[in-house]
Amino acid sequence: MTSIQKTEQAKTQVTSLLSYLKKLGSDDATEKFAKKCGTTKGNLLQIAYGGSVSARLSKKICNESNGEVPLEELRPDIFA
Repeated sequence: MTSIQKTEQAKTQVTSLLSYLKKLGSDDATEKFAKKCGTTKGNLLQIAYGGSVSARLSKKICNESNGEVPLEELRPDIFA
């Protein structure tokens, strides 16, 4: 895989995470969700807009969202 392909792959939005964060509504709810996942609201937004995410954090996000954010969308290279 070339560096360009990696960059394009990394910029793919995680629509299920974006939808889930919007569904939470308030900043407080989003902050609480982030804390349960062991991260920050800012990091969740970076992930949602195509930033990298570890397999461990992917599992936490999937579990804390009750499967609404599937592992396959967070890390298709590992879980697809």
